[in-house]
Amino acid sequence: MIMKKICFVFCLMGLLSCQSSPLFEPAKDPLEAGRYFVESCLKGEFKEAQFYVLKDSLNQLHLDSISESYHQLDKEGRQQLRQASIQINNVTTLDSNNAVLQYQNSFEKIARSVKIVRNEHGWQVNLK
Repeated sequence: MIMKKICFVFCLMGLLSCQSSPLFEPAKDPLEAGRYFVESCLKGEFKEAQFYVLKDSLNQLHLDSISESYHQLDKEGRQQLRQASIQINNVTTLDSNNAVLQYQNSFEKIARSVKIVRNEHGWQVNLK
């Protein structure tokens, strides 16, 4: 009887530890959403990046493309991206629910921009 209880406790602990998913902090403003998204992409942490992307199939395709490009780089290229810093050039507020973040990273130095929208999940990047 005692062995069954001990076995049950260990099985329960195992199940609970397997179900822990990473919790990411929702973005409170467009700058946070854009910064969190870009940082996670540079680090190759695409599960975190996905958390900050507006959920729909087209955005998922764009994120998959970004991930594929990242993973096609050689080890040195990925390392340089992980060490790169983000340089925010401008945050333009279009209205109370939409903004555009213009940025570049210190490695590639290519000007880029992402749209950011506010919804029920906070601020999220729209890659369309």
